[in-house]
Amino acid sequence: MLEFFNRIIADVGRAPVVAAWFTGAGTLFAAIVSAAIAYLVAHRSVYINAVTAERSKWIEALRSTISKYSGAAIKVSARHHDGSYPKKQDRSADTELLQTLLTDLTLRLNPNEPEAKNLLKAAVKLDAAARLHSSAAVILANEIMIRHAQWAAKAEWERVKQEASGWIRGLWFVLRNDKRRRAYKRFLRQDGSMHRLEAIGAGKSDLELTLLRSQMDAYGPLPTLLSRFVAVLNWRPILPKPSSWAMRMAVVRLRFRRLIGREPKVSAD
Repeated sequence: MLEFFNRIIADVGRAPVVAAWFTGAGTLFAAIVSAAIAYLVAHRSVYINAVTAERSKWIEALRSTISKYSGAAIKVSARHHDGSYPKKQDRSADTELLQTLLTDLTLRLNPNEPEAKNLLKAAVKLDAAARLHSSAAVILANEIMIRHAQWAAKAEWERVKQEASGWIRGLWFVLRNDKRRRAYKRFLRQDGSMHRLEAIGAGKSDLELTLLRSQMDAYGPLPTLLSRFVAVLNWRPILPKPSSWAMRMAVVRLRFRRLIGREPKVSAD
C-alpha cells in the first residue's frame, strides 16, 4: 500500500489527480465535521430549550403550591380557633385540601437536596401546627417554610442558568454555586435555623413563639469584636472636648475598658 502511494506521488503526470484526491478528501472531511458540529449545536439547543422551559414551569408550580399551601394552613388554623366550623364536613374538606397540597409539594421536591429537605420539614411542621397548635405556631412555621422555599427556587433557577450558559461559563457557575452553598449555611445558622421548628409542640407559649418569629427579622450576623470596637469609638459621651493628645488617648482607653467590661469604678465619695 505504501509503495503504491509512493509511485503515484513520484509520477509527475498524476500530480493533478493526486491534488484532486486530496482536495476532495479535505472537502468531504470538512463537510462531515460541519455536519457533526451543526448536529451537536442543534441537539444542545433543543435540549436547553426543553429543559429550561420545564424547569421554569417547575419553579412557577412550586411557588403556586407554596402560596396555596400557606393560605390553606392559615385558613384551617383560623377557622379552628374561631370555632367557625359548623359542620365536620367543612373541616374535612379544608384538611383534605391541606393534605393534597402537601402531597403535591412532596412529589415536586428532591429529598437529596438540602434546600428541598428543609423546606419539606417546615411544610410538615406547618401542617401539624395548623391542625393542632396555636396561630403563633402557624405563623412561625409558615415564615420558616416561605424563606426556605425562596432558597429552593433560587437553587433551581441557578441550575437553569448554568445549563443554558454552556460548559465554558459553567466553570464560573461552579464558583457561584459554592458561594451560594456557603450563604445557605449561614442562613441556616441565623434566620433560617431549623431549631425554631422544634419549639412548636414543645410546650412553648405564644409569646415565646412570637419572639422566635421576630428574631428571624434580625439584620445581619452577630457583631464582631472589631465592629464593636469601632462602634464604641464612634460613640461620643458627654465629656469636655479634648484639646490635647493625652486627653484623646485617655478617652480611647476609657471606651476600650467599657468595651471589654473593665469600666473603672467610681467611689461613692
